[in-house]
Amino acid sequence: MLSIYMAMLDEPEDKARFEDAYNRYRGRMLAIAYKITGNYHDAEEAVSSAFFAIARNFAKLRERSPQERAAFYCVVTKNCSYDLVRQKGRRNEIPLDDDNIPEDVNTDVSDEVLSEIGYDRIVEAIRSLPEQYAQVLYMHGVSGLSTREIARITGDTDGGVRKRLERARAKLRGILGEQGITV
Repeated sequence: MLSIYMAMLDEPEDKARFEDAYNRYRGRMLAIAYKITGNYHDAEEAVSSAFFAIARNFAKLRERSPQERAAFYCVVTKNCSYDLVRQKGRRNEIPLDDDNIPEDVNTDVSDEVLSEIGYDRIVEAIRSLPEQYAQVLYMHGVSGLSTREIARITGDTDGGVRKRLERARAKLRGILGEQGITV
């Protein structure tokens, strides 16, 4: 598959960077897609779609920092995964046995919340937050960045990011509470 994506790129430098990104982030992207789709084959399909989208837009990513590119890869993977789940008309399935789950996949409460109230409603609620809170929630919850990575990107301290994330979650709970959704 890598050769198909590489054929979409014109510059030799872009091809080398894309191959590096493919090798470095494919496992992480597969874990993200698996958490959303609940199925290894669907996760592979979502990651393939994500790399296709990344290859199409790779020239635009040249000026971005490595952290921003990594966040972009995660966001594209999540979007492709949710699109695939919507297309198949099914909800997130939880595997019955733990033998088929890759080691780097962690399940958490956010998966249950997303399946119950819907990704779109959460994203809309996050967008209604003040920018400083929406940004940190998006980077942490959607892009999967750690508080340390967010601190590096924003120039804030790790403790400052954790506090802003705590406040953002409280505001998000309040917004969802007003809609009759308890989290």
